[in-house]
Amino acid sequence: MKVISLTPDDDIISVCDRLDWSDEKRVLFVLPEEETAVLPPLSLIRLRRYADRNRVEVGLVTTNRQLSRQARAVGLPAFASVAEAETSRRGWWRGRRRQARLGLPTYGEPLDDGKPHQTEADDDGELLPAPVITPRQWLIRYAAILLFFVAGALAVISFLYLVPRATITLEPIVQPLTAVQQITAVPTFSDIDYAQNTIPARLLTITQTWKTEIETTGVIDVPTAPGRGRIVFTNVTSETVAIPAGTIIRANDGSDIAFQTVEEVIVVGVAGGTAETDVIALEPGPQGNVTRETITILSEPLAERVKVRNPAPMVGGAVQAVTAVSEADVARLRSQALQFLQAVALSEMETQITEREFLARESLRVVEIFSERFSHAVGEQTERLGVEMEAALQGTAVDTTAASGLVYEALARQITPGFSLVPDSIRFGESQVVSADEAGNVTFLMTGEGMMAIEMELAADLKAIAGQETETAVAYLNRQLPLQAPPEIEIRPLWFHRLPYLTSRIQTNIRPGE
Repeated sequence: MKVISLTPDDDIISVCDRLDWSDEKRVLFVLPEEETAVLPPLSLIRLRRYADRNRVEVGLVTTNRQLSRQARAVGLPAFASVAEAETSRRGWWRGRRRQARLGLPTYGEPLDDGKPHQTEADDDGELLPAPVITPRQWLIRYAAILLFFVAGALAVISFLYLVPRATITLEPIVQPLTAVQQITAVPTFSDIDYAQNTIPARLLTITQTWKTEIETTGVIDVPTAPGRGRIVFTNVTSETVAIPAGTIIRANDGSDIAFQTVEEVIVVGVAGGTAETDVIALEPGPQGNVTRETITILSEPLAERVKVRNPAPMVGGAVQAVTAVSEADVARLRSQALQFLQAVALSEMETQITEREFLARESLRVVEIFSERFSHAVGEQTERLGVEMEAALQGTAVDTTAASGLVYEALARQITPGFSLVPDSIRFGESQVVSADEAGNVTFLMTGEGMMAIEMELAADLKAIAGQETETAVAYLNRQLPLQAPPEIEIRPLWFHRLPYLTSRIQTNIRPGE
């Protein structure tokens, strides 16, 4: 391909000369900015014909869109740049295949009727015969006009049929339905038993540890002071007897209560000689308040040398009532700990159930106590008793979806022939637990409410009101159908005042009454 750049001084003659000088089969002329001065429309036609006679493929490079369209109209490929011309094989092919009538219209000799007729000029400027329109061409033109009007009419009819939409809300005669169904949820079941009204359930197991404490309510007597008094030692020998402090003396009443002397005693060495001293009970409490002449037992070897007695009763032994752990305290604390464990387990189980399940609180139970440690034993003095307990608890999660199916069956059995259950009217009440056993089986009551409406065949009625005005359609439906309120009709778009002609564009909505 040879690229030739043109100047504003070039015309069609110089362009044809350059084409003769070129030995290439494809020539690309690059036009200057003033393209129309170089190649006006008539020159484009002459260039195309000259190139055809010399069997040379000619293309133009120009940024003028109008000139590009004129060049392509006469069969000359036009490009925006030299690079595009070098790479675009399709542009050369499409430009050469473009069909165009070569020549410019001029006015020639008048016809017989005195009106000028249009002809075309050849390369030398001579007039060519004016084109003749054949009857076939006239037929095609009139057929195109007729087809245009038919297409317009079909568009209008399609608009009337397809654009409008209507929604008819009907409120048929309804009757209320109520069903109360007793259902048993069994964790070991996997399928619903419609005959026995039994559904599967799910066991939830939680292990929890809890610490708590309570104030003790038990009372015990705590000794606060020992019994005390005076005793008399009598010498049974003629020798002096020394009795050291802390000597143990016991009562003879069978209680084995012991006393001890508080100081050393010297009994003179004369038979029948006596000496007195104070004694105090070894253990505090009222048991040390023994009666007179009760303290007589003295251990060996002093028992062989002296006798002992208390001429007066012992006094001062006392007790004080203090709080301590009782059996009731232990039982109350255990019960409280289990209640806390159940509350915590219940809260955790509720996070594990799904939206369609409910947790039967009555089924919550302790299945195993792993450990139970009390801070004090029964009878031990303390003001507070604590416990730490670890246990496993179980509860039953019931699927309300499965239960709703049983209640729905109970409602369906109450439907009167000629009526049908309105789906949107069905409501299920909360489940009321009746009982729960140790195996986790839960028996509960579930209530279902709904409405049954008279069945209506609407196909013929919709066909009758198709294309009718709103008032006419309302009156017709109100007369033909068993309704408890006039129908409501909504048409879209709002400015369209008739129902659609196609029944498929009419939607019905059954709304149960109150």
